[in-house]
Amino acid sequence: MQTKRVAVITGAGGGIGLAVCRRLAKDGFFVVVTDVTRERAATVADELVSAGYDALAVALDVCQDEAEVTSVFADIFQRTGRIDLLVNNAGGSAQLIDKRTDFVQSEESTWQFVFNLNLLGTMRCVRAVLGYMMAAGYGRIINTASIAGRCGLPGWADYSAAKAGIIGFTRTLAMEVGQCGITVNSISPGLIERMRPGEDGKLPQDCQRKTTHGNWLGHTGTPQDVAALIAFLASEEAGYITGEDFLIDGGRALGPTSQAGRQDLFKTQDGENKL
Repeated sequence: MQTKRVAVITGAGGGIGLAVCRRLAKDGFFVVVTDVTRERAATVADELVSAGYDALAVALDVCQDEAEVTSVFADIFQRTGRIDLLVNNAGGSAQLIDKRTDFVQSEESTWQFVFNLNLLGTMRCVRAVLGYMMAAGYGRIINTASIAGRCGLPGWADYSAAKAGIIGFTRTLAMEVGQCGITVNSISPGLIERMRPGEDGKLPQDCQRKTTHGNWLGHTGTPQDVAALIAFLASEEAGYITGEDFLIDGGRALGPTSQAGRQDLFKTQDGENKL
């Protein structure tokens, strides 16, 4: 049986998933890197192992039926002896199949794809780990929603609905399993920079923020920012937090940024803050 806490991260081949794997490995977790192809998962796991961390690569397609997803998690449990943390990161919009449109032009097959990947994929993975966590009397589940699920986003109706479903699912599940020692929370990222493997398959090591007028901080977030939030929710310091959805959006959900310039009213002519 693995003596370290075991974290399973879905959709971990790049972007936020990659950053989460790196952060949790540094925090002392045995990291199970899962992705739709084992090759992508192995690239991340190999990097972690080369750096002296403990990691395992596993192929996992969250869009498969429940029995197949459950079988993958059973194999993980058999190989590690425990599953302490599940980070449901796998997801995506209709852009993945070049079908993103306004709802009036959308097709039911696209809705099904988006819901299957995001909401149902999350539910399948949660269902697969709950038995292990309940038996252990301990668990952390962190689901990835989106600002689209909180505020809506034109042209992304199916994605917004799926992510809103994840938030509602998170809250209800937290009520059901809280007395089993399991916390359940979700995160809702806003504008986050991409961090994808290059054409040569090599993993990027960093990701820079960019200027934006889309939020009150004036810049985008990075996968590392999201990983830091997830690391906190996975920690013992967050043991009294459950059923919450955490925005990580630079203040975008606060409203339109058309008055961002008014912050200059609080500065003197030499740039010092008046307050």
